[in-house]
Amino acid sequence: MAFTRSLFVPALLGLFGLLTPAVAVAHQVAPGDPAVVTTDSGAVRGVVTNGGRAFLGVPFAAPPVGERRWRPPQPVAAWSGVRDAGHFAGACAQQARPVLGNPEVTNEDCLYLNVFTPPGGGGGKPVLVWFHGGSFVSGTGAHYDASRLARTGDMVVVTANYRLGAFGFLAHPGLTAEAPDTGSGDYGLMDQQAVLRWTRANAAAFGGDPANVTAAGQSSGGLSVCGHLAAPGSRGLFARAVIQSAPCGVASRPAAEAAATGRSFATGAGCLGSAPSIVACLRAKSAAQLLKVPTSGAAPWWPVSGTPVLPVPPGQAIAAGEYAKVPTLIGNGLDEGTIGTLIVESAGVRLNALTYPLVLSDLFKEDGPKVAARYPASRYGNDYRLAFAAAFGDYLVACPTREAARHLATATPGRVYAYEFADRSAPMLYNMHPDFPLGAYHGAEIPYLFGYLPAGDVKLTPAQTRLSQTMTTLWSRFAANGAPDPATWTPTTADPYRTLSLVPDAITLRTDFDAAHQCAFWATLPPPTSQGPA
Repeated sequence: MAFTRSLFVPALLGLFGLLTPAVAVAHQVAPGDPAVVTTDSGAVRGVVTNGGRAFLGVPFAAPPVGERRWRPPQPVAAWSGVRDAGHFAGACAQQARPVLGNPEVTNEDCLYLNVFTPPGGGGGKPVLVWFHGGSFVSGTGAHYDASRLARTGDMVVVTANYRLGAFGFLAHPGLTAEAPDTGSGDYGLMDQQAVLRWTRANAAAFGGDPANVTAAGQSSGGLSVCGHLAAPGSRGLFARAVIQSAPCGVASRPAAEAAATGRSFATGAGCLGSAPSIVACLRAKSAAQLLKVPTSGAAPWWPVSGTPVLPVPPGQAIAAGEYAKVPTLIGNGLDEGTIGTLIVESAGVRLNALTYPLVLSDLFKEDGPKVAARYPASRYGNDYRLAFAAAFGDYLVACPTREAARHLATATPGRVYAYEFADRSAPMLYNMHPDFPLGAYHGAEIPYLFGYLPAGDVKLTPAQTRLSQTMTTLWSRFAANGAPDPATWTPTTADPYRTLSLVPDAITLRTDFDAAHQCAFWATLPPPTSQGPA
């Protein structure tokens, strides 16, 4: 039985509309006009409402097209006049995701960001930079309306695009030879570093404090933050970290493995010969052609470790205490694995008494029967879908997140806050209608912090609205001073591992995470990697 080991469903996907990058247009600027801000590259005109200001589609690097494809991000050209920043820019090139109803995007001119500020002006506000999820192959910063988070948290929020898929993470010996100082395969991560540098240079102009920046993300965006904790080039660019549903142990793939994937990709694209001729051939291909090149493996496009950009895998660096020791807020959803069940069943495999042990053996090899014994369907109302979801989520996200948090807490005692989002009635964000409960699924916490635009007008119940208000307060307090709420949320330790359980009208600090997710059992099995079990 074939089972695709996709590690993260692209939780945040697709192109928000079909909007094009903003263009520079000369305007007359009224003195003190709050809609106009001057960046280090030129002035931008955003949108001002009673709820705050939004500056959309602001370039932070030159378009990575032509000869700039597969090169580190280059400085954006300065402009004269005032550039329109009233519309989102287009998403970065990505394949269609039929399961989620997302179209193919061939746009490569995509290195733009969005800035949301609270109303009322003023300066010195904390800044949160948000990196979207999507398995490093899909998504866009334009999916997130951060105006509520900025307003209620009294902070500046930046959302950004970064190169995806082969455009962001292709490693190849020919590309490495071109840029030995950076190596190849980490272009998306370098884009994010450019975002953080842009934020440091321009935060004050938008009312933010450039010395008080939080790097945050969910799913592959959270894995990116893991990478920045370990990346030498990210040191000093942020003061705090937020890692949501992103176990740092699977945040990269080895350089040799990535190079092998790159060589296979080049062959699939029809690019043969010497390394320079292969690179020239690949650069001559259109984005649409490259998106059609077949790939293999669970995560063919993932940040690459063993490079100058990311010398050590983030999980390994964190375990060794060799990372940027900043206050960290980290956690997961209670039911991360239900999306894994959807992946399996969307591939045509209905989980039942016959297929359940086969799928587990395909995923865990000789350990499959052990997992089946630990997660019998009888414990989950005889629903094999929920049994698999529990096993998959505990293995891939819950226990590895705990492991990373324990290492962080050991190296930075008193500065690590762990949570578990546990609202099992959270609204559905994706274009899916499963016939089993998803619970607190992967990405379910997003609308409690942001407006998630692809989902339309997401409705929260009064109790969920109160939870949302609490979460935005906690996240923004953490961004402001590294302590969400000393009265109710104490930092975790390595032992016991304490999580704040986020449930509507029932927020509690718990110490039973290990037992609930069977982490002692999973510690006896090989840990997950970017390609599945070790």
